[in-house]
Amino acid sequence: MILRIALVGLLTLVACGDRKSAEPTRRSPLEVGIARDLTAKLGEPVTASCVMIQNLPAKCEAALADGTKLPIVITSEGKEWAWRVGGRVVESAPIVAYINAALADLKIAQQASCGPRIVFVEPGGRIGCKLSGGGMGFVRVAVDGTTSLELDIDPASAAARGEVVTPQRDRELTTISKALENLEGESDGEEEVPGDGGVPSP
Repeated sequence: MILRIALVGLLTLVACGDRKSAEPTRRSPLEVGIARDLTAKLGEPVTASCVMIQNLPAKCEAALADGTKLPIVITSEGKEWAWRVGGRVVESAPIVAYINAALADLKIAQQASCGPRIVFVEPGGRIGCKLSGGGMGFVRVAVDGTTSLELDIDPASAAARGEVVTPQRDRELTTISKALENLEGESDGEEEVPGDGGVPSP
C-alpha cells in the first residue's frame, strides 16, 4: 500500500548560504573557512577538502563526523571566493516527528527512523526513512524547496524502492511502477476464456 501525503513547510533547513573567503594563496585557508562556518551552522565538527589546480579551487567537499558528504559549489567574485552547499542540509528530527504523526493519523502502529541527525539531499532528490514494520517513508524535496511525503507500507515494495537512486533513476522507477499498475488494471478487466476455446458442449 502506497500513500502520498502533501508535506508543506516541514523541513528545518540548515541555512548554508553563500560565504566568502579571501582568495587563497595556499590550499588551507578556503578549506578552514568552509569547515569553520559549517561547524558553527550545523553544531557538529565538519572538515573540508579542496582540489587545487594552479592554486585555484577546482572542487571542494565537506564531510560530517558520521561520513556524510556535502558537495561545495565554489564561485569566483573578484579576489574573493563564494561557496555554498550544492543541495539542502536537513535536520532529520522534524521529518521523523511528521512521519510518525502521519502514521498515527492513519492508525498504523509503526515508527519512523530517518538516519543521522543531519541529512543531505540533492536538488530534486528524496530522503528515505525506514518504518518499524518494514515499509518506508519517502520525503521528496523539489528544486524549489517544496516537499511531499509518500508512505510505502508494504515491506517488499518498500525494499525495492528503497535503493539509493539519483532523481533521474527515481523518476524512471516511478514511471515503471505506474506502468505496471496500469497493466494490472487492464488485466483485471479481461474476460476469462473457457478451456474449450468457448465452443459450447453438444
